[in-house]
Order: sequence, then C-alpha cells, then structure tokens
Amino acid sequence: MDDQPLYNSKIISIFVSLLQKKYPHVDVPELLRYAEIKTYEVNDEGHWLTQRQVDRFHTRMTQMVGADISREGGRYAASAAAHGMMMKYTLGLIGPANTLLAIGKCSRNFSRSGTYTAAKLADNRVEITFTPQEGSEEQPYQCENRMGMFEAVVMLFNYHPPQIEHSDCIFQGGESCRYIISWKKTWYATVRSLRNRLVPIALIAYALCYHFGLVGHPVPILTALAFFALGSSYLAQRMETREIVTALAQVEESTQQIVAQMGVNYNNARMVNEVGQALSKQSGINEVLRNVTKVIEKRLGYDRCVIMLADARKSRLTFSTGYGYTVAQRDALLNASFDLTAPDTQGVFVTCFRDNQSRFVSDFAEVAHLHTPQSIDFSRELEARSFICCPIACDGEVLGVLAVDNKKSQRPLMQSDLSLLAGIAPVIGMSLRNAIHLERERRMSEQIRQSQKMESVGVLAGGIAHDFNNLLTGMMGFVALAQMKLKRDDPAQEYLEQVLSAAERAASLTQGLLAFSRKQVNHPEPINLNQIVDNLRKLLSRLVPSKIQLQFEICSEKLPVVADSTQIDQVLANLVNNARDAMPDGGEITISTGSIEINDEWIDARGYGRLGSFAVVSVTDTGTGIDEATKAHVLEPFFTTKEVGKGSGLGLAIVYGIVKQHDGYVEIDSTPGVGTTLNVYLPLRTGPAAAGGAELSPADPQAQGGGTFSRPENRPISP
Repeated sequence: MDDQPLYNSKIISIFVSLLQKKYPHVDVPELLRYAEIKTYEVNDEGHWLTQRQVDRFHTRMTQMVGADISREGGRYAASAAAHGMMMKYTLGLIGPANTLLAIGKCSRNFSRSGTYTAAKLADNRVEITFTPQEGSEEQPYQCENRMGMFEAVVMLFNYHPPQIEHSDCIFQGGESCRYIISWKKTWYATVRSLRNRLVPIALIAYALCYHFGLVGHPVPILTALAFFALGSSYLAQRMETREIVTALAQVEESTQQIVAQMGVNYNNARMVNEVGQALSKQSGINEVLRNVTKVIEKRLGYDRCVIMLADARKSRLTFSTGYGYTVAQRDALLNASFDLTAPDTQGVFVTCFRDNQSRFVSDFAEVAHLHTPQSIDFSRELEARSFICCPIACDGEVLGVLAVDNKKSQRPLMQSDLSLLAGIAPVIGMSLRNAIHLERERRMSEQIRQSQKMESVGVLAGGIAHDFNNLLTGMMGFVALAQMKLKRDDPAQEYLEQVLSAAERAASLTQGLLAFSRKQVNHPEPINLNQIVDNLRKLLSRLVPSKIQLQFEICSEKLPVVADSTQIDQVLANLVNNARDAMPDGGEITISTGSIEINDEWIDARGYGRLGSFAVVSVTDTGTGIDEATKAHVLEPFFTTKEVGKGSGLGLAIVYGIVKQHDGYVEIDSTPGVGTTLNVYLPLRTGPAAAGGAELSPADPQAQGGGTFSRPENRPISP
C-alpha cells in the first residue's frame, strides 16, 4: 500500500500554504524534495500521493517546524486561503450538520485509505466513523489531521471550534476511529429557541393572572407580547440571513472555480477533437506542425509552445515551429540545436528525446547544473523557468519534442497539463510519421517520373542524333567534293566554308546529345579522381575571368574510381562554365572532393540511390542560384536560363548523361541569391583492386589555396 496513491495533493497544498504564511523559515522546496513530491503535483488537485510520500512529508515537516502541526493544518483548511478545497464539496450543503453527514460521499475526493460513515445525533451533534482499508498503514498524525478537518468543516460556517470526542481509535487497539463532533448553536437559533419558549410561557402566565383577577385589560399585555415575538423573529431572521449571505458568497466563489474548470475540460475535449481532425488530413510535415500549434494556442491557452524535430540521422534536435516568442527569441531558437549523440548529456530536451519520457521542470534553476553553459545562456535568453517537455514518438521511434510554458499569464502548470500533452504527443508523432512517409513516397515517385522522362528524352535524343549525324556526314562530304571541283579563288568557296562551319557546330550538338543519351563511345579505366581534378587546375583556371576566384579543396585520401578520364574532364569543364555564367559580377568557385557512404537514410531523403561507397566531386559557386521550379528542368537538353545565343542548354545535360553512364548520380543544392552546389557521385572501387589505382601527386598547399580538405565519412555533402 505504500506505493498506491491514497491522498489527494490538496491536503499537502494546505500544509504548504500554512508553512508559507505562519512558518516562513521552513524551506518548502527542500521539504518537498525530501518527500519526493514535485511542486506541480502539489498544485494539481487531480494528483494523488502515496502513504510513503505523506509520511516523509510529515516527518520532515515536524523536524523543520519543531512541533507536530497536523491538527493545525486541518484547522487551516477553514481559512480564506484554503477555502477552495472545502467549498467545492460543501456546495449546496448549508450548515455544518449536513456537511458532516455528507462526509462519507465526499471523503473519496480526499483520501482512499478508508471509508467514512456519519450519523446525526442532534441538530448540533454528529457521529463520524472511519474504518481503514485493509492493508493501509496510517499514522497517528493522520488521526489528528482528521479531527482538525472536522473542526474546519464546522468553522467554515462561522461557528466556534467544535468539541470532538474520540473514544475509539485504531491506534489504541480499536478497529475504527469514532468521532463525535458537537458545537454551540448559532445566535439566531438561540433567539428563536428563546422566543418559542418564552411566548407560550408568557401567554399561560397571563391567562392564569387574568383568570384570578390579578391583571386588568389584556390589550396592552398582548400587544407587548406580540411585539416581543415579532422583534425576536425579525432579529433571528436577520442573523440567519447574514449567515446565509456569507455562505452563498463562498458558494459563488466555488461555483466560479467549477465553471472555470468546466471551461478547461471543454477546451481540452475540443482540442483533442480538433487535433484529430487536423492530423487526419493528408498533409506535409510543415502543415501538420502548423495545424497542431494553432490548435494548442487556441484551445489550451499556453503562452508559448515550441516543437523541435530530430534530423534524419537522429543526431541533432532543431527548431521546427512554435508561437509566443519574441523576434530575438525566435532567432535564438532557429540558431540553436541540441546534440543527441553525446551519451553524457543530461539536458532536459535531450533526455526527454533519448529516454522517450515526458519531463516537468517546475524551476529551471533546480536542473541548471545538468546543462552546459551554452544551454543555460539559451534558457536565459528565452526566459524559461517552468515548462513541460514531451517526446513526439510513434511506435517507439522518437521524432522530436513538444514543449510548452506560461510566461505572461503566470498560470501554474500542473500534472494534468503533463498528462494531457503526453496523450497528444503520440498522436502528433503518428501524423508526423505518416507525413514523412508521404513526402518520401512523393519524392520517390517524382524521382521515378523524372528518371523515366529523362530516359525517354535520352532515347529520343539519341535516335535523332544518330540520324542527324548521318545527314551531317553526307552534307559535309558533298560540300568537300564541291570545294575540290571549284577553284580556290572562286567566290562560292567562302559560302561553302560557312556551310562547313555550321555543319561542324551541328556535329558538336549531336555529340552532346549522344553524351546525354549515353550512346557515345566510353573508355573506362581505373583512375584516381583526385589526380584528375588536380591535373585540370590550369585548364579550368583559363575558363574563368580574373574577377572570379577559383579554389580547390582536394581531400587527402585516394578516390579510386573506374571512369573515362576524358569524359570526367568534360564534366568538370561544363560545371565550371555553368558556375562562371551564374556569376556575371564575379564571385568564388570552389571545387572539392571527398567520399560518402550512401545508406538507407540518404536514399530515403532523396528518393534514389543505392547502398555503397561513392566518391564526390562538388562544384560550388556564389552566384544567383536557382529556384525549385528551375531546378526540376536544368538537366534536360536544350533547357537554359541564358539569353538567346549565349548557351545551347546542353552543358548540364551532358554532365547528367556522362555521370549516369558511369553509374553515378547528380545532385543540385541551390538557394536563390546565395549560390549553387552541384555534387557528382561516382562509385568507389573497393577491395584489393582499389589499391592499385593511380597515386595522387603530392599536393602543393600554395597551389591548392591553403591546405587540403577531406569530407567527413558517412555524411552528405549538401543538406
């Protein structure tokens, strides 16, 4: 029974209020910690405490106060500061007798350790019997506290402290505790009793005196007696009305509290319904989060709310959405992230995510020692003090955390808030996982559609290129024969040269189409990708003007691949040309190499790819960038954003064709106004064959722009 919830937390709340008012020297937070009771549990009238917690609280409180104040705590329940609990259960029960008689019905709202029965012995006398539940082990101080509570019930109706007879007690060998509570009658009851007794006596006495001739005419005597009866009735009525008005005022206060609680329950019910409706829609992650925060703000009324989600690798926790924060605080949230990989981290958000358990922080100062200095500064900037943090999880997989707090309203967070949010968070987690799966399926479907489109365009382009190339061959042959028949100074020679020049340009276009369609001749051989990039330094430097700075960041590890070095040269030249054209006013181009291990998360995030080790060549520019709509078409042949006559639209199409012919992938990451990064992934040779590849020549730090660069393994190059 020590671990079963038996006592409502409001009982402890009464003692806390008493200690703060009459015994300010008592360290209440330390007392609650010793009793293993949280502050928010005390504030929540729906929370229940165990016998062990209550015993530890009483033992430590007695030590800190220096005396047993159990009975005093019971009496304090009748004070104005503690009327909330008593009034909620005396609503409509005008008078102490009726309230004490109903003690058996309302006792379960305060204690589950036993049963109460009550019997009325007189108008001002009630007997109450407490029978403990089998297995419960109450302590003597709780008997004293009960007597104090009975006194409080009587005193609640403006009576003096009652007399309590306690003849039978479970702590003196009895099977139950028996209490007889009696109290003095009210003044208005005394006046009425006096009136009811004196008026008949006076009438009888006057009748006898009149019969024996001892008095004269009856009118004055009867008139005086009538005035006495009416006056005493009026006085008693005024006294009774005054007490009823006082009781009704207290009833009004408790009614308002109950109505407010009904409003909270209504909002909670509506919120659960609206959350379910919002999350049932087939929508993306951002829309799901936006709908959730909107419902929480509207229905629950928390001042602030934040939702943080983990990245695909479950390594960082970052801000996704929220409300109630200032511009500066929102910027701090956007710039903040929490490391989920450090095993020794004890921060609230990290432990909530890692342990998949909700956390209630009643005062951040109490847990500040568990956080890093950066986290403490972050909490100060957010002005966080008391907050609730719940994991957003689905089927055991934690996706993020939900946190709320109250800063403006100062309404204390309670255990019921924690229970409510802990119930909502899994629903959010399920909807988020569905949204993630939908987005993943959409990306894969879009990638398949795009791949099929590129394949179809490639087949069409390859067929046209072959036929057109045959036509060009015949055209150029006949032009050459015509030139041989004509004299060198013939005016027609100049026109025929123009025809040949145009035919050669057309032939170069056909070669580009063949490269895109992957039908050009390929001569793959084992090469070191770093060596290829290093050998192109001078050539690529000539492609960019002086106002553009070209940098190379070549990793130190060898990158053995099987590729046609000539075609790889063409890929890099086309990428640099494309980056150059995106920076008409100058800028910076960075060519870097590295390696990556493509795993399931990488594939799920992009909708394409296969498992394995890949070499990566990245070309990054600081140019104009491209939007999402343009990015969907840049790899298609003859698509260009350049002016007419300034580009054929085959540069990136050729890159795509060559890379696909080498079983690789092309990835574009671009932000308008910031720049573009284009990553080329080529399969790495693994095993003993890779060791025999060409060696990278010693790197010259001066030539490479200051040192070498190596991409971290198992990490995508771009977001």
